[in-house]
Amino acid sequence: MMSMIRTVAHIALMVAGVLISAGTLFAQDTPIGDVARQARAEKAQAAHAKKAITDEDLGPQLAPVSETDDPAQVVNKARRAWMTDMPRSCHEFSSNNSGPGSSNESSREMAAPDQIRIVVDRRGGSDPGHSELIVIGSDMYSRIGTGPWRKDSAAGLLTAIPHSLPEALVGDYTSGELKLVRRDAAGGAPAFLYETKFHPGGVAFRDTTIGLWVGANDNLLRKIVTLTKGTGPSGGGVEVRYTMTCSYGLVPEIKPPI
Repeated sequence: MMSMIRTVAHIALMVAGVLISAGTLFAQDTPIGDVARQARAEKAQAAHAKKAITDEDLGPQLAPVSETDDPAQVVNKARRAWMTDMPRSCHEFSSNNSGPGSSNESSREMAAPDQIRIVVDRRGGSDPGHSELIVIGSDMYSRIGTGPWRKDSAAGLLTAIPHSLPEALVGDYTSGELKLVRRDAAGGAPAFLYETKFHPGGVAFRDTTIGLWVGANDNLLRKIVTLTKGTGPSGGGVEVRYTMTCSYGLVPEIKPPI
């Protein structure tokens, strides 16, 4: 039972977008990654409080993107498309250089909302290791390291995993918050790179830059890169990096492991 609980806990952290943890900038300070997450969460609450749902909020937006489109509208459409049942495969990597440093690497494949495979590798930090989770229908299969697979109920996870948002997409962006950087490519697809910069929690010596690559032909999220830095005299040099790349369409068949 403890093995299953630990596996689910690790997966839940990843799905919620909190794999990244930079430790602390100072002995009694808030972790830099937590501050960045809090800033995005606060923004999301403000946006949700005043936004009315329209027909445009529903379903994927598969129309081409133009350089003249409002960057906020482009990214918000990509956010709404992410929350649909579109099959996708995503790779995530996060690292921080606080203390001895640590990194987390994961892959997530979703063939359908109830057909999901997640693999996580944690290196360094307080809890390194490998874990896997497979959801098929109402069944969940999990294991840690090379240990045996165990089967449990997927109740509770099916509502959390499929449409969980990357941290950078928590809440709509407002006009003027993002800028178009350039035409680019991500995962072999033409894309536009949009960027925003801010001080997490309003702290002047913390800087976060978020880059979002949106497909030029389909308005789908292709890549996210987030960098949070500590620039103060005591915490300068501390960095948290996060990268996610996604592709859409056919996903390898997901089968029960036992």
